[in-house]
Amino acid sequence: MKVLPLTLAALLCAGAARAQQRAEEAVTFQAADGWTIHADYLPPAEGAPVALLLHSHKGSSAEWRAFQEQLKRYGYGWLAPDLRGHGRSVVDPSGSTVTWKNFRSGGSDNEYNKMIRDVDGALVFLSTRAVSTENVFIVGSILGANLGIKTAAIYKEIPRVVAVSPVLNVNDVLVVNPLRAYGRKPLLMLAGANRERQFKEFQLLNDIAKLSCGPENVTTLVEARGFGSELVNRYNARRILDWLGNSRFPPVVGSSSTYVTGGLETVPWEPPAAEEDWTEAEEAAPAEGTGENEKNDG
Repeated sequence: MKVLPLTLAALLCAGAARAQQRAEEAVTFQAADGWTIHADYLPPAEGAPVALLLHSHKGSSAEWRAFQEQLKRYGYGWLAPDLRGHGRSVVDPSGSTVTWKNFRSGGSDNEYNKMIRDVDGALVFLSTRAVSTENVFIVGSILGANLGIKTAAIYKEIPRVVAVSPVLNVNDVLVVNPLRAYGRKPLLMLAGANRERQFKEFQLLNDIAKLSCGPENVTTLVEARGFGSELVNRYNARRILDWLGNSRFPPVVGSSSTYVTGGLETVPWEPPAAEEDWTEAEEAAPAEGTGENEKNDG
């Protein structure tokens, strides 16, 4: 009769040890130009890949919290950095406190374009944790989506990208040429249809992606409304996880109440937990995702 409690205790200890091995930790790493990048890291389960989560302009790694729980549940690891000038990563190489508000919005050599060095540093960090680039996929929102596509165009071994609300130009971080160089590998693109200008850009990028990557490699998910990481709601998180395992969606059997033109798939729309007034939100702050709006942000 004493064997069962001992066995149970051993199993509990083993389970606790495995959980401890997968505990989230705050980490730092260096970009090539000296910026110290703060991030949160969760090791993957044995044999599972790692998601590199790239946030939006003016955002931080915290915008991925809900999605991180889903990733953890299915054994994926993640690395969620605060890109330079965002979140905790606000001390530049000289030791001064600098945020995105101090960055130039124009120029191919501005700090937004230099964020590709932050992503390079993230991949180097993962290599020190025995995670090869072949086992990393990228999930990016708006600015992060553009950076993710650009990174995957440079690192051909990155197997796939989830691009949430990619746009033509975020503070001169352009995406058309990176899309053309992305290669014939899986790409999942998500967008909301309620922002007319950004959605037109998305339709154009979707067409370019299908021409460059092959239509069989491009999956498009369109919601009636939403922008950026808020599109990764509970329902879409499940679809992303399914896509990561299969790279293709099953046939769509339902659609949102908004008809989406341009040859894009429509999917059932699950409203967010709290209703928001998108018109007021857009009026309160400049819309992110177009070169003109972003450059006027200063």
